[in-house]
Amino acid sequence: MKTKFFKATILALLTIFTISCSKDDDSSSTETGGGSSTTTNTWVKLTATTSTGVVKPNYIIMMFDQPVTSSSALPPIKKQVTTDANGLAYFDLNSMITSTTPTTYYFEAFVSNGSGGYIWKSVTHYQTNLAKGTMATSSIIVN
Repeated sequence: MKTKFFKATILALLTIFTISCSKDDDSSSTETGGGSSTTTNTWVKLTATTSTGVVKPNYIIMMFDQPVTSSSALPPIKKQVTTDANGLAYFDLNSMITSTTPTTYYFEAFVSNGSGGYIWKSVTHYQTNLAKGTMATSSIIVN
């Protein structure tokens, strides 16, 4: 009787220990030679779509740290991504956004004019505060 009770107790303790040591978060962990390092995901996913819901592939979504206006030249482009066949532009910002202090960024949609310039296509203008670990998904309405 004592042997069965002892085995059941050990099994229960091992189960509790195993469950309590598991970790669930949005970070990915990588083991390296002497320790471990954690990478926090930072990204923005934007879909270029018309007001009627038609997705737009091959649109260039640009990221700026200043608002874009039609009355002045484009501010410096921080990053740009071309939308895929589903109209999706995925901005991997892990190496670019390293501060935990939020900074406002602006996203606009363009198409190439064929001679090295761009035609502004955004109807809506997406802006968001980004800090390390931010994950954002939205749409930009285009014409």
